[in-house]
Amino acid sequence: MITPINSFYKNTMINSHAHLDFDNMNDVAENAIAIIPSVGKQNWIDVQMYPYFAFGIHPWMVQDHSQQELDYLEYLVKCNNPVAIGECGLDYLKDIDKKIQLYFFNFQLELAEKYKLPVIIHSVKATEDVIFLLKKHPKISGEIHGFSGSEDQAKQLTSMGFYLGFGLQILNKKSTKIRQIVKNCPLEFMLIETDDHQNPNDLQLVAQEIALLKQIPIDTITTQCDNNAISLFNLK
Repeated sequence: MITPINSFYKNTMINSHAHLDFDNMNDVAENAIAIIPSVGKQNWIDVQMYPYFAFGIHPWMVQDHSQQELDYLEYLVKCNNPVAIGECGLDYLKDIDKKIQLYFFNFQLELAEKYKLPVIIHSVKATEDVIFLLKKHPKISGEIHGFSGSEDQAKQLTSMGFYLGFGLQILNKKSTKIRQIVKNCPLEFMLIETDDHQNPNDLQLVAQEIALLKQIPIDTITTQCDNNAISLFNLK
């Protein structure tokens, strides 16, 4: 039987990735716990209103930031208590200079290594490059949020100790690839999330769908995913 690491989290579900500071977000349940990532300088202040936040620069935003702001990002990490670096990563679906994306992502990986923090990674059509860069930083742990890679890539990442985040996309019966990955992914490497979905309380739907796909009781799903988040983000 899987038991919670910390009794404080009993009867809660930990949302590993929720942009609660976005304007269109509905309120969450009082006992909800969430990791709030930033996307860039525009919300580095806002995310600090929440108990568990991360500092980073999203790949969509890299062209709006300079080296000076990367240096300020390090200052914020050093002077505050983020639980992670992120949201950062690579998105090759967007028409954004790859060299700039790679520079910003690598800088943030180095920050994570320097300050011994996990990373929250956005990866779209770029998972091979993400894996390549992570292998250069073997001391780093983290989450590939909203995982959209292949089954083989999922196996590579979990073998490296990385967690895979799954959200409401898995409810779509047409998303056969990602639903198959959920079935096969070891539960000890899974996290649940709602990302920028308007109702973060729909996290329960994600857990229910994983339970159906894996044919495992939902309490087992939520307890293990909570334990995974507590361990990865060193929640206290």
